[in-house]
Amino acid sequence: MNERTARDPYHILVVDSNDWDAEHIRGYLRGLSKPVRVLCAADLDTEGMRVDLIVLGFSDAVSLETSRSTLERARAANPLAQLILCVPRELPDLDRKVLSLKARAFVLKPVEEETFHALVEQTLAQIHLRRERVEHARATKRSAKVDEIVGASEPIRRVLEMIDRVAEGATTSVLLLGESGVGKSLFAHTIHERSRASTGPFIEINCAAIPTNLLESELFGYEPGAFTDARAQKIGLIELADGGTLFLDEITEIDPVIQAKLLKFLDTKRFRRLGGEREVSVETRVIAASNREIKDQVSEGRFRQDFYYRLNVVEIRVPPLRERKEDVDTITTHYLESYKKKFNKPGLTLSPEAKAMIRAYPWPGNVRELVNVLERAVLLCQGDRIEASYLPIEVPSTATPRAAVLRRSEGRIEMELPTGAVTLEEVESALIEATLKRTRGNVSRAADLMGVSRGALRNRLARFQINPREFSRPSFALHE
Repeated sequence: MNERTARDPYHILVVDSNDWDAEHIRGYLRGLSKPVRVLCAADLDTEGMRVDLIVLGFSDAVSLETSRSTLERARAANPLAQLILCVPRELPDLDRKVLSLKARAFVLKPVEEETFHALVEQTLAQIHLRRERVEHARATKRSAKVDEIVGASEPIRRVLEMIDRVAEGATTSVLLLGESGVGKSLFAHTIHERSRASTGPFIEINCAAIPTNLLESELFGYEPGAFTDARAQKIGLIELADGGTLFLDEITEIDPVIQAKLLKFLDTKRFRRLGGEREVSVETRVIAASNREIKDQVSEGRFRQDFYYRLNVVEIRVPPLRERKEDVDTITTHYLESYKKKFNKPGLTLSPEAKAMIRAYPWPGNVRELVNVLERAVLLCQGDRIEASYLPIEVPSTATPRAAVLRRSEGRIEMELPTGAVTLEEVESALIEATLKRTRGNVSRAADLMGVSRGALRNRLARFQINPREFSRPSFALHE
């Protein structure tokens, strides 16, 4: 929520045909801890006047009917305004009247100041929460939706088809997996915008960017006095995402203790703020994302298995750019046009050499790397054509293609990398193959040498499509 909204006072309209009672209520409201502006009926004539809370007092049926027109005017212009009633003790059919007026709560006359303060403070806290939700929804709402996912390749079409099916279940948990830079945040936004929850907030948090000791309070919020510096109530991101989507990026960085609390929330849709006694109920979709293989994390004991299964109701793998090379030209054209407008260079074009280099480069950083390269090239280009020299990339040589090579020398493992770009996956694959050669295909022994569990190594073998039996032949033994 921005600073202006945080300082903006709550507008409270006081309506009571009894002037003495109305003045007492106004006096009580001025003693609140939160900033308020007390309104009267005449203020409703001011164009654009906002009303957050209406305090309506009456003594009998006649005084209620006298005040009803003012109530209806205020509500017509402010349909989200909350209502508190101040009613006489002898009022017949009290419950029916409270329900018919759609009041949040009521207090009995003569109004006791402490009770009234507590009720109003609680109501203003809910209004504050609604303000935060509106601000978050406005900040995260995107003018362009599905069109931002650029590409028409078969892998992307399959992902979009899956998103369409997932969007039908407004609260179904989704796990997005993919390498760094493939655009998992954009795919999470797309799931949100295609679902019924698109009118609600989209709350995103990078779990790796927040220290563990702060992450819990950011997610769940806290009550005053929960810890030393907790002087006021804080609404957590889970609560802010009510009616919308909560996107947890880098989910594998979450501490197991917090994983357990999130698991309980996913199961019950209820949680307690830190230091709180009352459970809060929230309906939101949770989308989690990671650039790691979570199965490996589970096998190694770093990620709770039950939490993984609860998150993984639907798993969507976002393909890396090298697996959808046919989309490179489309993505290049899309973002080139965008940056030409941004930097006011409408006549800028790509040279044939630059186009060929973009097509040939393997893009280990995926779409993020491509977009960054294009932005830099458009910004720095002095002429009307982007030459290959403006692209800070190096295309691997096709004359002598080779993979990363590992060898032992004087008690150490040395690695010889190929010229040009090399991905971390290629290095990891080369290390696994070298270890399997040394153990002659013995997976258990290879796992021990690499310091991982046998299950984790099995997952990597499947991921890299490595068959350990191919290394069991004597010709693959390493000579130390």
